Amino acid sequence: MTIQKLYLELTDRCNLDCSICYRKSWNSPPTDLGMSSLVHLTAEMNKQNTIKEIVIGGIGEPTFSPIFQEAIQMLKDYHLTLTTNGTLLYGELLDMVIKHVDVVTVSIDGLEERFESIRGVPLEKVVHHLTNLRQSKKQLSKSTPILQLQFVASEDNMDDIFRVIDLAAALNAQSVIISNLLPQCQENAVKILYTRYENPRMKALFHQIRNYSFKKGIQLLLPNYELKTERRCNFIEQDAVFVCASGDVVPCYRLSHPYQEYVFGREKQVGRHSFGNIQNHSLYEIWHQKSYADFRQTIYHNLYPSCIDCDLVEGCDMVRNTEADCYGVNPSCGDCLWTRKFVMCP
Repeated sequence: MTIQKLYLELTDRCNLDCSICYRKSWNSPPTDLGMSSLVHLTAEMNKQNTIKEIVIGGIGEPTFSPIFQEAIQMLKDYHLTLTTNGTLLYGELLDMVIKHVDVVTVSIDGLEERFESIRGVPLEKVVHHLTNLRQSKKQLSKSTPILQLQFVASEDNMDDIFRVIDLAAALNAQSVIISNLLPQCQENAVKILYTRYENPRMKALFHQIRNYSFKKGIQLLLPNYELKTERRCNFIEQDAVFVCASGDVVPCYRLSHPYQEYVFGREKQVGRHSFGNIQNHSLYEIWHQKSYADFRQTIYHNLYPSCIDCDLVEGCDMVRNTEADCYGVNPSCGDCLWTRKFVMCP
């Protein structure tokens, strides 16, 4: 198969400093995707004509990129999804988003004081911009961009989820995506809501949330709250690729930047795993090279260990990082919380 979906990171910088962000364990300097790289990438995509959807997001805030508006203009003929914190959606930038973007996914992890404690900005600012988005769509008789809200659930904010669904309905959002917290520090490691075993508390709560969202007319995408046997990598299943702001071509969000994570309280160093860089080779050359193709087949067929429920995990040195696993697979995906559907993204 060839590339069907592109995740594009215009920048790994951000205008906020959220308490649950990946950057909390970063040491690398911030990077912006260069205009020349974007021009060459767009020309190649147009020539190959295989990509159906582009998600403009990544770890940075895309609307903070110095070339955001140019990128939207260049990519307007594709199905575009924008993931954003919503704080910069105003003026000419908002006009361009309304004109060319198909889906806008906005992160809202709580209401009032809780939102501001996580994001560092008042919720009212984001709601104001999203209200303008809704009103502008109505004035222009446009059904797009469709609005989605994304909520990262933890012990700190789960009480707000019902009111976030209320907010989604008030903003005429189509859906709410609930994802679980992926802890970056020991302090947050105890705040996860998911378990390796039976979880009656979250089972009951998710049942209430489903009923509530149905009554409000809001579609709900829920993560797993208990460890399941099934493993699926949506990046691999959807023939997706992620181009970082540095130009590095990586298989997924998790392996896009070096950071520290906690998997059920166990510290792990996650490394960036690049199969090449679009400054040196074309995206499709990198996609079709043997090492990348072999990796995708390995993950697709689940030919890698399941570290989370392994009896030997507590005494295994290989789970301390993502360099390799006990099957010899590099990079290691045995601890990935995305494949277990604990963590979700657009």
